Amino acid sequence: MNRHPLSMKNRWTPFRLALFPAAVAGGVLALAAVDLQAAQAPMSQEALEQDAILIVTGEVLSMTSKTRKSTVERSLGIHRDRVYTIKLKVASVSKGSGVKVDEEIWIEAWQPATRIPPVPGSQGHEGLPGKGDTVTVYAGGKNGKAFAPFVPNGIEIKKETKKTK
Repeated sequence: MNRHPLSMKNRWTPFRLALFPAAVAGGVLALAAVDLQAAQAPMSQEALEQDAILIVTGEVLSMTSKTRKSTVERSLGIHRDRVYTIKLKVASVSKGSGVKVDEEIWIEAWQPATRIPPVPGSQGHEGLPGKGDTVTVYAGGKNGKAFAPFVPNGIEIKKETKKTK
């Protein structure tokens, strides 16, 4: 019996030859789809104050949420974020221009809503305020009309209102 590696019994059949490129392509896609990011560490108070373009304190007048396709998580899968739009009545401006006391501004925060498959990564903004809470917002930019606080700790809740059941 011929035990040579290239004997007829060990040759690649047309079926095997057809599967090999598909298996290699699948492996490459699986490796390319893995874009793991760690959760973001909270910024120090000094970094928040230094990097912010706007620092305001005020009362939350309203907060609405909407679930949409994630703009943060880009790996393969089903990824949705819950985006919160916060209406804030400004009580004081510590840094920045273009915003006045007693003006109503919009703040946009987010948290992951769905991650299929579950992947590690940014978990969005930490504590989110409720209606009537007093907050300080450290905004690093603006998304259209809404200011974007730093992730994860760009919203600091100073005083929470008591929730009634």
